[in-house]
Amino acid sequence: MAEAVSEHDIDDAPRAQDEETAVSRDRPDPRKRPPDPAGTQPKWDPDDLLPRETPRAASGRLWATAPEGEEEEEEADEGDAPGRVAVAATAAPAAEAGASAGAGAAAAGSATVEDADDAARHSRYSARFQFLLGALLAVGIASVALLAAVLAGGKDDTTIVLKAGPAWSPWRPSATSGTAAANQIASHVGGEYKLPNGRQLVGVVGGPLEVQQVPVTIAIQQPAAQGGAVSFLDDGAGVMYRMNGIGTADSRIPGRPSTDRHLLLRREALELALYSFHYLGVSEAVVLFPPSVRQVRSATTGKLVQQKADPTALLFRRSQRDVQTALARPLSATLSAKTPTVSGVTRSPDRPAVEAITDDKTYTYKLQEANTDLRLFLVLAPLRIR
Repeated sequence: MAEAVSEHDIDDAPRAQDEETAVSRDRPDPRKRPPDPAGTQPKWDPDDLLPRETPRAASGRLWATAPEGEEEEEEADEGDAPGRVAVAATAAPAAEAGASAGAGAAAAGSATVEDADDAARHSRYSARFQFLLGALLAVGIASVALLAAVLAGGKDDTTIVLKAGPAWSPWRPSATSGTAAANQIASHVGGEYKLPNGRQLVGVVGGPLEVQQVPVTIAIQQPAAQGGAVSFLDDGAGVMYRMNGIGTADSRIPGRPSTDRHLLLRREALELALYSFHYLGVSEAVVLFPPSVRQVRSATTGKLVQQKADPTALLFRRSQRDVQTALARPLSATLSAKTPTVSGVTRSPDRPAVEAITDDKTYTYKLQEANTDLRLFLVLAPLRIR
């Protein structure tokens, strides 16, 4: 039995497509319609929305295109032909629309002219980059020249010789051990100081802070007027030098004591300490002076008599500012190369330095046994020189 087909089931798609094609073919261009109240005609011409000329590349600038109209002003200043802008403006729409091959050729020719002009134009930052490049080249050339000069100063073309500064002292100990080096310092310095008769002023013996292999601890006792406190030095290794008069029974210096001779002994003690700090690396240096006598007036007779004086010593510490200053420069900057005599010590050019450094480092001393252990205390009491 045949199925009934309704007219509503007939596929009318082909007919509708044909009708749409016919309508679109016969429909007029909406841009040519007369003005109408309904507003179906466009208010702006779509061609007016297209750029009149192709935007030029950011030639001669960094990261931004030129403001509108700037290229034209620059071209006018440089004397370029005014027709080039017109050609670019005419060729750009023709190239975009692809209307004709002639218009495309004109656009290509215009682009070639623009590229050549942009390549010839320099950035406004070119001068800065050229200056920096020149500076870097100058530094490189100077470095090469300096390296060549250093190499030329060596023994050969491949050896760089670094010249050290002046030696701290013309003489230095050759021993490697502390005690041997201290004795070499004592022998060298002691041999430079003479009595008026030409003999050596004192014999000097150097070594560690000990007496007959018994360790010595330095104890500084302040005067009662300043509180009488006692402080002990245990901040490191120390060296001790003992001065002795030669040719006398009690180790005194032959001849009459004087302030000039005492000043010469202080100079010798300072030289011993500076050598020790520089070459031995000790923290403190103690110099024990030989026994001495002093003249006092007798209370019974009223006459001047000699009396045994308290033994004296000089204590130098590396941490003291004046000692550090003397060590920071050559020995000849503190003590003159020529050792003065007893009679000439006051006229020596280094007298102010000797007095300034040693005036507050002079003490009277005494050795005292410890109460509970095998130890000696070197008790020092400050002594005012002036």
